[in-house]
Amino acid sequence: MQVAAGSGQAPVGPDWVVELAWTGHRCIAYVEPGRRTRLLSSGGVSMTSAYPELVPELERHSPPRGMVLDGTLVARGEEHAPRVARLQRRSARYRPTEHHIRTVPVDLQVADLLWLDGHPLFDVPYRERRTLLEGLGFTSAPVWTTSPMPMSELPSLLNIAEAKGVEALHARHLGSRYKPGQRSPLWVRVPVPRIGRVLVGGWTPVDPRHPDRIASLLVGVPEQGGLRYVGRVGVSGDERRRPVAGLRQLHRESPPFRGDVPPDIARDAIWVEPRLVGLVDHTGFTADGRLRLPHWRGAVASGSATMAWARREDEPGAAPDPTPRHESEPTRTPTPEDPRETVVPVDQTPEPTASQRSAPDESVESRRLEQHFVYNSLNAIASLIRTDPMRARELLVGFADLSRATDRPADTPSTLGDELAAVRDYLALEQARFGKRLRVEIAVDPALHRAPVDPLRLLAAVRDTVQRDIEPRAQGGLLSVTAELADRGCTVTVTGAAGEPRVLVLAAPAAV
Repeated sequence: MQVAAGSGQAPVGPDWVVELAWTGHRCIAYVEPGRRTRLLSSGGVSMTSAYPELVPELERHSPPRGMVLDGTLVARGEEHAPRVARLQRRSARYRPTEHHIRTVPVDLQVADLLWLDGHPLFDVPYRERRTLLEGLGFTSAPVWTTSPMPMSELPSLLNIAEAKGVEALHARHLGSRYKPGQRSPLWVRVPVPRIGRVLVGGWTPVDPRHPDRIASLLVGVPEQGGLRYVGRVGVSGDERRRPVAGLRQLHRESPPFRGDVPPDIARDAIWVEPRLVGLVDHTGFTADGRLRLPHWRGAVASGSATMAWARREDEPGAAPDPTPRHESEPTRTPTPEDPRETVVPVDQTPEPTASQRSAPDESVESRRLEQHFVYNSLNAIASLIRTDPMRARELLVGFADLSRATDRPADTPSTLGDELAAVRDYLALEQARFGKRLRVEIAVDPALHRAPVDPLRLLAAVRDTVQRDIEPRAQGGLLSVTAELADRGCTVTVTGAAGEPRVLVLAAPAAV
């Protein structure tokens, strides 16, 4: 019953809204309280037994004659954007145990409402469907509504998407109807452009008989153990001749990449030592680890060949998704009374691989911005757009700053002042959600702001205090952050409502 998103440039105009397009399993939820609730993939495969914890929450919010929701299943608690490999730990098991449900919690992120209390909504404008959807009250895990923003906030959302590793946004027209199984020009998937540094390891010539004219550069990114091949990037115009003189001096007989380069590319390739650093625009990675839609931006100073690229769980080596997950795939149109679901027999369910069975669960301490915090924040911002747009904008900018701060590499030097800025952004977002239940006092002498500190250490202590000492209390409480010089350096104390203080010992600033 899904409508397919077209792909292209971001539209403009006040009648468009935009939201993050999270990676996960596309899902249609047929909810019939007292009868049967079913979760179907875009291919009509039943996923109900794989995610039993979602059924009670769906039925609790459903009207008596049921409803049909369009959404995405995502794994909660990711360090960056949701990754399919983590979700695979659940979907690979047809009937999960309580342990699997606890260790890999899954949320349904609902983007649209197709049927409500016996009435189809396909011909109802999207703005009205959204109003009805938000009235159902899906505001907390494991079922949430997504948080579309006005198109005027596109730059901020692009910053957030880049920081969180989200590869696309969804733009929808407020007047659009839901047309199952069709690509709609009023629902556009907008790729998030990225710029990355690459090392050139060779080139393919326009004509093998005349190798001085470059058709494409063969590029890679350094990883532990060598240079990983990530594809070829076409060049045009003057760029076809410009790099050749310098590259010829770096000639070598064998490819510098670890692993294999596709034979049809390697056949005519001319290999070089990987010393030329260049910038490449791209929109993410394909399933086999190649750059998607790369565009050569030019060479940069070769003094820094360190790349901030890391192998993500949805790159090669990640477990395959057993059901289609891309919104661009049109599907058929079942009805709530006859969904024509395809039930996967238990004996045909794929068993988890050895790596899936042995994959360690991520610890809470290793996570940065947990997914439920992301959705809480975006929902809080969305609720303020009409009533207090200036505050909504401030929170959105703060969220983008916080996302960038938490995505820094672990070995990036930081100071107490930098960490306090991230803490303030975090607490402002939590205060938007908790209101008067969360009161904050930060009393730190500016002279201590230069104290060196490990990134995210203070933020982790503050988040833990909010979750443990403030959130469970109906009346909330006061969270305070203080700092002072001590014999061993600088100590920072984080205290919540009647909770045990958390004391962090930091190095003293160079001069006070």
